Amino acid sequence: MISAPSAIARLAGALALAGCLVMAAAPGSGVRAGAVLDRVKADGVVRCGVTRSGQGLSAIDENGRWQGMFIDCCRAIAAAALDDPEAVEFYEVNDVIRFEALAADGFDVLMANTTWTITRDTALGISFTGTIYYDGQSFLAHRSLGARNLAEVEQANVCVSGGTTTLKNVNELVRTYYPGLKIIEFQSIDGTYESFFARECEIITYDRVVLISQLRNRASDPGNFVLFPEIVSKEPLGPAVRRGDQEWFDLVRWTVLATIAAEEMGVTAANVEAMRQSDDPEVRRLLGVDGAIGAGMGVDDDWAVRAIRAVGNYGEIFDRHVGANSPLKMDRGLNALWTEGGLHYAPPVR
Repeated sequence: MISAPSAIARLAGALALAGCLVMAAAPGSGVRAGAVLDRVKADGVVRCGVTRSGQGLSAIDENGRWQGMFIDCCRAIAAAALDDPEAVEFYEVNDVIRFEALAADGFDVLMANTTWTITRDTALGISFTGTIYYDGQSFLAHRSLGARNLAEVEQANVCVSGGTTTLKNVNELVRTYYPGLKIIEFQSIDGTYESFFARECEIITYDRVVLISQLRNRASDPGNFVLFPEIVSKEPLGPAVRRGDQEWFDLVRWTVLATIAAEEMGVTAANVEAMRQSDDPEVRRLLGVDGAIGAGMGVDDDWAVRAIRAVGNYGEIFDRHVGANSPLKMDRGLNALWTEGGLHYAPPVR
């Protein structure tokens, strides 16, 4: 892992060549399949673009180490590709430049609270590989505003981070339903939160899990704030890669799906090696005993074993960072397995 300042400096250099690199990564530009994975293997490192979304998602701890649910997914990819979950360089970006940086080859995968939309998936030269966390946009207000929900707000300033679906959603809400809200746009995530907690805005809006994380970690007294019950959008959050490299796309997609499949099958970080002796054909295929699945992604058949051993299955990742065993104590909700009423579902491993 490298330090955030070093990563930012290297990212700035990559962005200086954005015009040429975007052309090189664009559809139809002749980028050969497997180029990203070849570079990852040659350099021995996965370059992961991240944002400071807060404790539980992606944040730097007191030891200068990136931690969180999205961070563990980066480490799982490094384990699958390189047999080393620590072979990750983290590149910190903000909401405004994240897509440009990815398309400009500033890093290999964007792993942040980034919403998968049709425009982003078709018009930016990038591709979303799936959903890690199902969320929705909500609102956090100072209790002194005297409102318990959006309907009770007559006039208020709303802090919003630029370059986000959050901004687009709240613009539509103001035009359609809540003309008393005045949008204050910021160019950085930290600037948005700092201004809200300094009471330059009465309300802040963002993905609900992010608001809960920031409330628990930035507020000196969480009781001074009200999380409104409204959820005004669908926000499927997941990784994105540059378009044009199917092997890399598949490896990023299936590494995340492998953690979901592992939870479905009862495979954990602790028992993954023992589960290779299972008689279940799908377990045996996932864990590389049968089927030779890895070859189609440019890796050997132990790729899923390495990822699961490094970070655990999806339930373990969730509980450790945002669920029962974390300071956030969030329910699984939509992020439960489909067998438990949630939306997470791994396609067949065959």
